[in-house]
Amino acid sequence: MEELNNPESEVFRETLNKQIEFMNNRFFKLRANRYLDDKMGCMGTKVDIVKHLNQGPAQNLIQTFFNYKTNECSFCMRKKGDKSIRQFERAHCNNYSRSDILTMAVDEIYIDDKTPIIVGDILRKFIEKHDCCPIYMLCNLCHNNYDK
Repeated sequence: MEELNNPESEVFRETLNKQIEFMNNRFFKLRANRYLDDKMGCMGTKVDIVKHLNQGPAQNLIQTFFNYKTNECSFCMRKKGDKSIRQFERAHCNNYSRSDILTMAVDEIYIDDKTPIIVGDILRKFIEKHDCCPIYMLCNLCHNNYDK
């Protein structure tokens, strides 16, 4: 499973290249998204902003934005029904946590703790920052092993 975290591995590079293409196409075609369209201002320290967005909006945005459909696991290539495979799940590359990527996004547009930042702008940057970290579609068995 180490190759899932290795930027030199074929599965890492191939998944990331497909993901970047997917993101570009998705942004181009996207008409509305409640998270990206959020005009509320968020202010405070960088840490507070990241904490506020990490568990709710950022997590939900990943689920709705990266709405991949697949017939096989990115790692073992097995299909649903093979050897106790029940489902495919999104697995974020372990090189960066969701919080790390959200921090990168906030860092890029943060001014100070008194200046509000538009939530949708933060979340758009958050998605754009996924150009360094693949999101794999793993079967439930591989996902469990990857998270160990």
